[in-house]
Amino acid sequence: MDRSLLPEILSMTVFIVGFRPLARRVGAHADLWFLGWGLVLLNMVGSLFEASANKPIHLATESALLAAALMFLLAAANIPKRRINWLVFAEMALPLLLLAAADIYEVKRAVPLIAICLGFVVPGLHVWIGRCESGKRVAIVVGTFAVFGLAAIPEILHSPHVAQQLSSALVFLSAAYLYCCGAERQSRGVIAAAAGLATWGLSFPFALALPHYFPGVVLDRSILYIPVYFVVIGIMLTLLEEHVERTERMAMHDPLTDLPNRRMFEERLIATMEEARVSRTTIACLVIDVDNFKQINDTLGHNAGDQLLRALAVRLSWHMTPRDILARTGGDEFTALLAGVNDEHHLRFIAGAMMSAGSVPIMIDGKPVDLRISIGIALSPDHADDIDSLRRAADEAMYTAKRRGGSMLAFADEN
Repeated sequence: MDRSLLPEILSMTVFIVGFRPLARRVGAHADLWFLGWGLVLLNMVGSLFEASANKPIHLATESALLAAALMFLLAAANIPKRRINWLVFAEMALPLLLLAAADIYEVKRAVPLIAICLGFVVPGLHVWIGRCESGKRVAIVVGTFAVFGLAAIPEILHSPHVAQQLSSALVFLSAAYLYCCGAERQSRGVIAAAAGLATWGLSFPFALALPHYFPGVVLDRSILYIPVYFVVIGIMLTLLEEHVERTERMAMHDPLTDLPNRRMFEERLIATMEEARVSRTTIACLVIDVDNFKQINDTLGHNAGDQLLRALAVRLSWHMTPRDILARTGGDEFTALLAGVNDEHHLRFIAGAMMSAGSVPIMIDGKPVDLRISIGIALSPDHADDIDSLRRAADEAMYTAKRRGGSMLAFADEN
């Protein structure tokens, strides 16, 4: 038994126990990371008995590490919205596991070894010729697998072990590529995790080359686990960042329409009004309310009402510039902040476009549903010079529009 690995096993166990609660909160790809780390732990435990293990146990140990690398690759391909086809994933895994088995069981016959190499080409054919939708980056990875399979034919006939180690390196390097390129932003956690995965992959050819170039050097196996800790730190940082961002987004956005909520709108309004005072520009606050929302809810149900609000949010967003903000501030109420309004004609044009877009029937469950909205408009500093007054003036203008029969717009200074 190699007792030198016990500290690494203990550290990995503690990490996995602490990682699980975070994985539950982040998403499905975090579950894949958790499964991968469990397989790494299994590989470490199996390595304790590597010196005295028989071939089936040795194969199980190597397969656990390969399966962990494949889980990391799958997790990396699933952030944030990219997907890898499960059949393509199985086609990538099969030749890797068969190559490990051929190495451990010392297969010498050329036909099965060449067949294993050709197996690396299959996912590439599936994606490139079969037009499987897996994304550009995944297509690059399976293309690299295909090139590796063809290039490895001479090497596998000479030394299956070298080919197997290089294939393991390929999986880790592919996971590093997908993780780094697929992340929404290059944070420190992403960089650390990608660098760790890449270094982990390069450790396989390094371990092969070391005895050849430095025969007298014996490398402690625990040193080869150093990249693992870089990946651990990077993944933990990245998932914590994702969790914090998701929590902040939930606190500042409406879950139904994904628009900013009242809290975020008020914060943006404060900042925009300060900028407008300094630059002496005009801003407009628009309160938009659905006239017949209660009737739709009562006759068609709350699910139809939710669909209507989501569709209306999209239509109103069409008329927002990057400087503007549209928020859902009530049940059937939206509030828009338009920065840098040129003049009243420009504002009436935008509000009229919103009115037109919001008055087109919306398809719900295959049936058109008529929609009517009223819009109240208040300007700063013309109608109010503070946040509460501006919001109240726009709200009163909206009710003025409703009193006039609805499906129209009104300004704060109109009676």
